[in-house]
Order: sequence, then structure tokens, then C-alpha cells
Amino acid sequence: MNTSYCLPDTRAYPTDHIKNELLLHAASLVTPTSKAQTTLARESLQAEITRMLAQNNYTNLSVALAMAANCDIYNILWDTLEAVLQAHNQTEVQWLALPVIVVGGAKENIRLPDTIPATAIAETFKNQPWSESWNKIHWAAHLISDTALTHIKANQWFAAKQNPQLATDFLNQLPHTPLSVESGQSVQAFYALGFASTDIRPALNCNLADTALPLMQVWHTHLATTGTTLFINPLSPQSPLSALRTGNAMRLRMACDVFTTNAIRTIRLQSLRVGVVIAAQEGGKILFGFNAADSAFELQPQTFHWPLTQADNIDSIVQNFIDLLAECQVENIRLLHEPISIQTQLPSYAQSISMIGHNPLFSRSH
Repeated sequence: MNTSYCLPDTRAYPTDHIKNELLLHAASLVTPTSKAQTTLARESLQAEITRMLAQNNYTNLSVALAMAANCDIYNILWDTLEAVLQAHNQTEVQWLALPVIVVGGAKENIRLPDTIPATAIAETFKNQPWSESWNKIHWAAHLISDTALTHIKANQWFAAKQNPQLATDFLNQLPHTPLSVESGQSVQAFYALGFASTDIRPALNCNLADTALPLMQVWHTHLATTGTTLFINPLSPQSPLSALRTGNAMRLRMACDVFTTNAIRTIRLQSLRVGVVIAAQEGGKILFGFNAADSAFELQPQTFHWPLTQADNIDSIVQNFIDLLAECQVENIRLLHEPISIQTQLPSYAQSISMIGHNPLFSRSH
């Protein structure tokens, strides 16, 4: 299957050229001219970000992230920042977070347990090479919501990694937001946050492999609450910035999966063929629209809105969506090559046939 879908990128990247040393270093890493130049740019970028955070004056970093001209430059800045926030010696601590994606259904808002089942998680990882280090993690007293984790600034992470005492003080000051399953169906991301010595580094970004199902069961048992139906998808431990990015992406993907399967089921219950439209919308969104394939039987349209971040890979998002449609045996798909405006309603499948586009299940004709 073709993995380049010709879906336009409608994210608003700045076009103004500003004098910013971080942007210059990042841009040179996107288009390197030599190995020596690449090494110098990478080291200079990391040293400059480290200096800014150490002096608690990182305005230029914020400006660089806001003014990145494309996702490649943005990702280099982000990845370098994440590298700076890692523990680099035995004095510093290594922060980590486990994203937990919760698909919940309930007839009313119901509060979930918000503690971390640290002992049960450690038992799950007991056969891993880094299991001993895992038992020495200092955990937060409660799970952290994605909103709370997002609001922690880079300078706070930098200060909190300097030594165990500062890390403990920071952990104790984290806001406590009650976790709940909202009425109806929802998809949320929670995070188990903690810190340890540098010995925990090998555990970061590990492949859960055989531990995936036991870890899922640990969280399901811990979070199970009367009146709720839960599906839990725990991800691998990561550094906090990486966990936040991965967790939010998975939360959105699973929300899209739930919406898609519900929409397809609703249409098929009326014995209709499903028609799907994929389009980019101005302002940095991808729209996935569901309806009957035949115009004579169209229903109330159902549309999932996917807001793009600066780091998102559009082709990967579309590929995952196409894979899901293939699993659901949906064949009537139309991917539009031109973006639609914010004021324009997403066309139905029948309407989209006359518009410039193609069916991504088949090779494009030129």
C-alpha cells in the first residue's frame, strides 16, 4: 500500500525570518553539509539550551519552538530539549512517566482510584534486566492528568533533576486533580510519574513485549470501579516529555478508533455500505467523515476532528486510519487532495467522488 497520501499540511508555520541561534543550529541539522558541521551544531544546540535552563532564562527557546519553520526543525528542538532534561551524572535524578490510556464508559461521572500500583508494576517487571532499579523509584502520591503534566515547564523539570531532595520537593508539590470517567464514552491519558537514579535509564522506551498483557491487567485491576466499563492501554516508561507526546498521540488515536468503529457499526445496522472521506482542513486539522456510500441513503454525517501538533507525521496518522478501515472491511474511501476551509462542511462520500482525490486502498493514477 502507498504510504504517501498526498494530504496537504495545513499547519500554520511561521514565514518570518528571525535572528535566533537555536533555529540556526536546528536548521543546519535538518540539512547538514558535513559530519563535522552536524556534530558542532548538535553540541552547540544542546549546550545553549542547557545554559538557558540553568540561568532560568529560556525565552529564546520558547521563541524558537514557536517560530520553527517546519516539523523537522521543531522536532530537533524538542528532541534536544528532552536530551538536556535527562540525567547526565550520578548526582542528578532521572525522571520517568508511564502513560496509561483509559477508554471508559459510564452512565454518570465516576471517580477512579488515583494511586499508583507501584508494587504490582514492579512485580510485572521482575524478570527485566533493570528490575532492581525499578524497585528504587520514588513515585508521586497519585496519578497525574495530562493537563497537569502539560503545565510543567522546562525550567521546572531542569531544576527538579539536579538532586534527589529537589526532586522530592517538586514531587510533593504537584497538583492533585481527581481522576474520573465522564458520563458516556471517553478516552483519557493519565501518567504515573516518578524519579530514580541514572540506573533506570535502560528501562526508558523499552519494548513491553511479554509484560504488556500483565501490565494491562495490573492497571485494569487497580482502576476497576463499579459503574464503569474500562479498557486500559499502558505504554512503556519514558522520560516525561516523551511520555506526554506519546500519551497524547495514543489517546487521540484510540479516540479515533472508538469513534470509527461506532460510526461504522451505526451505518451497517441500517444495512448500508459505509463511505469514508479523509480531508485536511485549514487551521491544522485532519477530518475523517463517515456516511452511507450511496447518496440516496445518506444519514446524519459523523466527523472525527484530528488536531495536528507540530510534531505529527500526517502520513502515519492516515496510514493507521486506513489500516483500521481495512480491518473493518470498508472499501469506499475518498482522500481529498485539496484542503477545505473552516467554514466548509466536509463533503459526503457521494459528493467527494467528483472532487480531486483518490481511494488510498488502490494505486493512484496520474
